Amino acid sequence: MHDQADELRQLVLRSAASARVPVAPPPPMVVVSGGKGGVGTTTIAVNLAVVLARLGRRVVLVDADLHQPDATALCHLNETDSLIDVLVGRRTVHEVLQPGPAGIQVLPGAWAPQTMAECSPLAQQRMLAELRRLGLHADIIVIDAGSSPDPVTGRFWQAADLVLLVTTTDSAAIMDSYAAIKLLAAGEEHPPAISTLVNQSTDPSLDADVHLRIGQACQRFLNLEIGAAPAIPLEHEVALAGRACKPLVTYSPHCAAVPALESLAEHVLGLVGSGNRRQATQTTKRTGAA
Repeated sequence: MHDQADELRQLVLRSAASARVPVAPPPPMVVVSGGKGGVGTTTIAVNLAVVLARLGRRVVLVDADLHQPDATALCHLNETDSLIDVLVGRRTVHEVLQPGPAGIQVLPGAWAPQTMAECSPLAQQRMLAELRRLGLHADIIVIDAGSSPDPVTGRFWQAADLVLLVTTTDSAAIMDSYAAIKLLAAGEEHPPAISTLVNQSTDPSLDADVHLRIGQACQRFLNLEIGAAPAIPLEHEVALAGRACKPLVTYSPHCAAVPALESLAEHVLGLVGSGNRRQATQTTKRTGAA
């Protein structure tokens, strides 16, 4: 009982201290998500964060995949304190942030699917509110939300200024991407702006077909306009970078994927970096569902 009471007092003190922090405009949130596993959401999220930092932005990367927190490993960080500690109220975001590659700040994740039950809407909203108060310290927040279309991922989508929905040209990945949009965005009063992103690209014409198929389905059945982000080419050194626990752009800075990732970063900044948040590729009309 003493430990619980002491922990509660510390939480109250931290909350009071947070309330005294000067207010700044909230940094835009970019959620990187997928309809199915294996499409490379973590690779995209980590490398996007690093490229944005190289462009002079102060970046916070959040490893929010409770099923597979690979972003933390890819940044070669330990999991002493993690996003889980923030969700359950043991720590604040400021107390958990760790320095990552290229000067980014990382909110580490932890493998804890059992914590899904503890991740109540209130706990998640409290953490998101803390992230929004990072305006004095961050220009943009990149959230690796993984590929599980569950309520936790859905709340990240709804908090986002932009969702980058990662897919491949595989038919199953395309169908799962549409299903994720239908489940997590359709029917919401204020749906997030969504751009599909083809990863592991080998043919620009196939990429265009992916964007067309998802876009037409969303427009026809969900009445949602979906944008298209620059594709990222298939890069065999991704696996080597992963084994070295390094982002691809630092492990192999001259590989073919780096210019594409730089184009992606410019695309993101063009959508959320100038204050035009929740306006990119978004429509508010919905008339039906598939």
